[in-house]
Amino acid sequence: MEHAKKNKAIWWLVFLVSTAALIFAIYSHWEWLTLILPFQTTAFVKAMDIM
Repeated sequence: MEHAKKNKAIWWLVFLVSTAALIFAIYSHWEWLTLILPFQTTAFVKAMDIM
């Protein structure tokens, strides 16, 4: 069986961008900051190849 090459670099990039967005949202007291969490956690799980 052949395994398809998984592109983890894109998921790491999404994780880092969403982490930066979360830090900015916390700093600026943005009331909708919890909307960033699904993107951050999903990207982290995909980057670590857990899912």
